[in-house]
Amino acid sequence: MEGHAWTEDSPEAAIPAVPAEGPGRIGRNLAALSGGQLVTWTMTLAWTLVVPRLLGPAEVGLIVSAWAVTGILAIVLGFGTKNYLVRTLVAEPGEASQLVGTAMVLRLILIPLFVAAIVLYDQFANYGRDGTLVLQLAAVATILTLLAEPLQAAFQAIERMEYLAYSDVINKSVQGLLGIVLALLGFGAVGFAGCWMVMAGVVVVLDLIWLRRYVRIELRTTLRRIAHMARESVAYWTFGLFFMVYLWIDATMLSLMAPAEVVGWYGVPTKLFQTLMFVPVLLSTAWLPRLVSAFEQAPHLLHRAARMPVGLALVLGLPVGAAVVVAARPLIHFFYGPAYDEAVPVLVILGLCVPPMYLNIMLNQVLIAQKRQFAWTWVMAGATVVNPVVNLVLIPLTQQRFGNGAIGAAISLLVTELAIVVVGFWIAGRGLIDRDGARRCGVAAGASAALVAVAFATREIGTVPSLAAGALAFVVYGLCFGLATRAEIAFVRARLGRVLRRT
Repeated sequence: MEGHAWTEDSPEAAIPAVPAEGPGRIGRNLAALSGGQLVTWTMTLAWTLVVPRLLGPAEVGLIVSAWAVTGILAIVLGFGTKNYLVRTLVAEPGEASQLVGTAMVLRLILIPLFVAAIVLYDQFANYGRDGTLVLQLAAVATILTLLAEPLQAAFQAIERMEYLAYSDVINKSVQGLLGIVLALLGFGAVGFAGCWMVMAGVVVVLDLIWLRRYVRIELRTTLRRIAHMARESVAYWTFGLFFMVYLWIDATMLSLMAPAEVVGWYGVPTKLFQTLMFVPVLLSTAWLPRLVSAFEQAPHLLHRAARMPVGLALVLGLPVGAAVVVAARPLIHFFYGPAYDEAVPVLVILGLCVPPMYLNIMLNQVLIAQKRQFAWTWVMAGATVVNPVVNLVLIPLTQQRFGNGAIGAAISLLVTELAIVVVGFWIAGRGLIDRDGARRCGVAAGASAALVAVAFATREIGTVPSLAAGALAFVVYGLCFGLATRAEIAFVRARLGRVLRRT
């Protein structure tokens, strides 16, 4: 193929119809992504604890506003090409050079629209000189991030997740550390936005350098290819729009139906809740290429390939949700203080949302592998109708009865997520969980119930001891009833051994 770099690690070799490396590559990908997530979590936490205190609410408000505006416009004008690109690169590895190049050109074509939208918004918002400069720097950073997405889609498709981890670690770590330094030196929001822009540019350059080993990007394309990619990406783009509405509708309706204080009681636990979504994101990122490969070889093989990640999503989601339920009060008090006591029941309910949300993320990946992404778009469209209706009932009800409409918003999310699970399994197929998978899910549910019961029964002895007792109950229950398979135990031992040998 013209313009393609043929190497032993080229996409043609890296993405066979049936992945040759089996769980070994999946394990390495998950390890790389998890390690990167741990580093970025640490840097983000450091930034969160230090920078807002130094900058003050006004400067942080400028940063958050710029994040929100550019993030929304990135979804609207990003055209959903990343997920389309991952799937197509796995199915058609010989077209990698043209596909990545066409995606880059499509993003370049959309840049003037993005810039025009930013200019119009700035005229409407009237931020002032500093606010405008922050918005402009954030816009450039977002444009660079959009240009990096096709490159990172290629890394995901050829199952080189370590480069995704490198990009994220470099970007978030430097942003976190430099952000703290710049705040200490008094540079404010403008300095942070400039740092964000520079690091986004560094990531693009590094991704281009790293990808040259696997794919030589061919920017020469045609209007026909561009139009085809834009048309095929519409389903992913539409899903992104519906998901964005679904993500923010609870808080928006709450702000219209309850005092600002109640909105704060909802906003704080949702921030903590969102950090827990890294688990299904890691699983879906690592497994999507394998799911596509299985479907391309034979459609009936997809369910067999999907059973492990779908089962893992539920087996991991149940104890994570249980841990959130028992740790809700100490978490809220530790991060935000007793003033946010009313946020505790909200976080408890959001903890119950974890297992269905983990499942829904994986079911979406199965439908992407099946080239049925429009089906999930309709699911999200239905959710954006059901969720507001439930909110209209529950927010006023809980506000009147408990003085906390945030409880109603959280229950609305739980009801909607459970409904999505039911519809998702009906669409994607009931064969995703076999008899052994159902048994393991039952054991995980029992172990998670034991965690909650023991932690609450022992809470008088102190927060840390009661949480430790709950965790011990989960482990004992899981060992007694065979929650972990021999292969999983061997995998964990191998990974721990490798870490210990390096230390």
